[in-house]
Formats: sequence, C-alpha cells, structure tokens
Amino acid sequence: MKTKKMRWLVGVLVALAMVAAACGGNDDDGDTDAPAPAPATEAPAAPEPEPEPEAAEPEPEEASPEPEPEPALEDAPEEEEPEFQPAPTEEPEPEIPLTATWRGVTADTITIGVTYLDIEQLVELGFSPATWGDQELVIQALVDDVNDRGGINGRRLEVIMDKYSPIGATEAEAACLRIAEDNEVFAILFGFLGPAEVANTCIVDQQETILVGGTITPERLAVARAPWVNERVTRDVSTGALFTLLDAEGMLQGRSIAVVADITAAPQLEEVANLLRDRGVEPVLEIATSSQVADLIAQNQEWATLSERIRAADADTLLLVGNASAGIENARLNGLEVDIWATDASGLGPNIGNNVDPESARGVITVGAMTNAQTFETDPRFKECLDAFSSKHPDIEIKHPDTLEEGEPLWFTALSAHCRFLQLFELLATAAGPNLTHETFAEAIANVGEFSIVSQPYASLGPDKLSSNDSFQLLEQDPDLGARGQLVPAGPMRDATP
Repeated sequence: MKTKKMRWLVGVLVALAMVAAACGGNDDDGDTDAPAPAPATEAPAAPEPEPEPEAAEPEPEEASPEPEPEPALEDAPEEEEPEFQPAPTEEPEPEIPLTATWRGVTADTITIGVTYLDIEQLVELGFSPATWGDQELVIQALVDDVNDRGGINGRRLEVIMDKYSPIGATEAEAACLRIAEDNEVFAILFGFLGPAEVANTCIVDQQETILVGGTITPERLAVARAPWVNERVTRDVSTGALFTLLDAEGMLQGRSIAVVADITAAPQLEEVANLLRDRGVEPVLEIATSSQVADLIAQNQEWATLSERIRAADADTLLLVGNASAGIENARLNGLEVDIWATDASGLGPNIGNNVDPESARGVITVGAMTNAQTFETDPRFKECLDAFSSKHPDIEIKHPDTLEEGEPLWFTALSAHCRFLQLFELLATAAGPNLTHETFAEAIANVGEFSIVSQPYASLGPDKLSSNDSFQLLEQDPDLGARGQLVPAGPMRDATP
C-alpha cells in the first residue's frame, strides 16, 4: 500500500449562476379612414370622373450598412478590472465540546503509560555498555513539550512511568498490571522487549489497552483486543529488506550460508531460510540454539559444537537471526573464517554486550534505518526532541553518540527511542480527533498513510501495516567508532513502502 508516510486538505467550491434577460416589442399598423361624401342635391349631370392618380412607386429601402470590423485584439481597449469582491466567509463550525470519551480520556486530559527498560540491570549483566541516563527525566520533558504546544486536540497529556527487567516476563507482567489496571491509562508506549515480550499480550489482551511499541507477531496480534502498532519492523520484513539490498549490491548469489537463530528467534528460523530460497540461495545449515541469552557459559559450550558443524558444512557466511552477540563472539573464539550477517541491528552498534570483543564484530553486516550519527546530525524530527529536552534541562548535554567515552550515559539512546514512540502516538491520537476512542484510534492507523518520525524518514501505517518503518539501508559494524563500535552506512537509504 502507498497512501509512505500514519497527511488532509479541504477544498471549498463556490458555484456562480449567470442570469440572462431578453426583451422584444410588436408594431401595430392601422389604415386611415376616407372622408364621407357630401349629400347629393339636384344637380347637373355628373362630370366625367377624374382618373385616380397612380400609386407612387415605393422608395427603395436603404441597404443596412456593413458592420464595421472589430478591432484587432491588440487594438481592443483594455477592460477595467472589476472591483475585488471578497468571497463570503462561512461561519466556522462550532467546536465539539470535549468530554470523557474512553478510559483514561477526560474532557481535559489523556493519561498514558510509558514502560522503560531497567538498563542498569543490563549493564550489570554485560548486555549494555552504559546506562541511558535518567529515562524518567527524558520522558517527562517530551510529554511537557507536547503540552506546551497545546496538548493533543486540546487535551493535556499525563504520564505514568514504570520500569521493567527484560530478563523474563515476571516484572513486565507486574508493570502491565500497575499501569493498565491500577491507573486505567488510555494507551501504553514502549511496551516490553526481549524475553519480556510475551507480556505485551497483558496490555492488548487482558487489559484491552492500546499499545504503541513492543514486538508484534501474528500469534500475539490474534489475541489483541485493542489497537496495536509499533515503530519497528517484523523480523521477516527486515530480513527480506536485508536480502533485497544485499542482492542489489551483488553480495547474495553464490554464497554458502549457515543460518543460526538464537532461542528467542527459533520460531522464525524456517521463514528466514525460505526467504533465502525465494532468492535462489539454498542454506547449507539451518539450526536454532537452545541456551538462554543470559547464560553465557551454556552459550559458549553450545557454540563450540555448533562451530564445528558450520565448518563441516563449508559455509563462507554466517547469518545470525535474533540476538547476534553470542554468534559474533563465538565465531571469533572458535576460529570461524566467515562473513557475518545479522537480521537484527538492535544488538549491534553501541549495544554490543560487554562479553563481546568489539573487534570481533568488525565488518558485520545488518540492515536498519538511520544510524545514530545520521539521526543526531541530520534528522529534523530528532532535533525537535533534542531542542525540547534541552530547553527543559539546559544543564544536561546530549552528546553525539560517536563521541562518548566508555561508560558515559547514552542519553541520546533514551531521547531518540522515547521521542520516536511519543511522536507516533501524538500523530495517531491527533488524527483520531476530539472523540478519542479505540475505534477512532484504529481508524487513524488505517488512514494516516505516510509520515516521518525519529530515525525513519520513510514511514507509513495502514489497515494491514502495523509497523511504521519503511527506511532501510545496509549497515556495517565499525569497532573504531565510539566506545564499543558503531554501525555505519554501507549502502543507500531506500523507501521500502509497498
């Protein structure tokens, strides 16, 4: 669909009527009466009557003069410009009075919930190189900016925030209940990621609450009882884009590819392999690992055996589906001489786990939207949020992501991520109009068409398209940038909107 990208013009037609009037007349002809003869007396014989004069010849009618030729166009006198008459102005339609329209929506406010990752825990476990700064400070500043600009259709935003651990679903499900059930919010932003993803159904199913975020799968979507969109793409879409861009660069054909999915991505293993087959490439190996992401010892043991299978299959390329950290590090530890491609960019760039030697990831190819550097330097939608945050907290410097020292807080990551979610929600809630309900929000999703949000110059939503991103480029890991490496463009940005 193309409608890229969840924008309206109103045309006013004025009908003019021309009235023509015609008039005409009739001339009546009358005959003159002859005088009556005098009475007769005794008279001599009547004289011979004089002959009646002959009727005069009618005078010839004068010929109508030939019409004078109209002057040439250039000789015609200029017509005077008619005096401008402004069109009558229509009376503005009366504003719809704001009322409480749905749970979490009053005449004056819209209450939303925002979940956010416990990054401190991820740092302790080695899955993140640094914290994201004060995420609640970032979220509140962005909400305040919306309110400073008049809110959403005249209603102010109120926000309830809750932190969760992505290691398992227990904390995420508790956060879902605290936000959606205890506080009765209209929508939740960000949702749950990683192993906690299963708790997203708590939001859209059990709590019947709108979700802007999380990871959408067909199985989870099937049980959703509330509208659900996100700013990501499904793994099959991003993987398809990866193969399309690799093929366009002449890098796909002739490869011997071993496809390895981590435990979280195991259900997509066959689908990814089939996407390769659709492009004429038969994988030499397809396997899913069984060790948990957080269990590094078990991962290393499993990969020691797996590496021998990859080597025996004579693979020259390792395609990692899901979290790429274990595969990247173990390919180095076990001496695999292969090119590495990753379907998911989320575990690359500065987010490579502390257990991974940055040099191990040099040259890893993935696919994604704008890089952090591109977003910071060139993205006008990010600049809106950067300016909003800086105006509230001028004492906090949001540094360029490529200039951070090891261990410095990743304020940029928090700001760009939460800004993207909030921009998407604001767009849809505004399009839904003053009568804000689940139904009008769903209509906005179906009809919003193309737009842009942070890091996504090409984005769109529609009736059958619930993930916004349409922006894709090949990305390559460069360990020499930043504290632990950055992704850099390895091909042009493309609009992949169907």
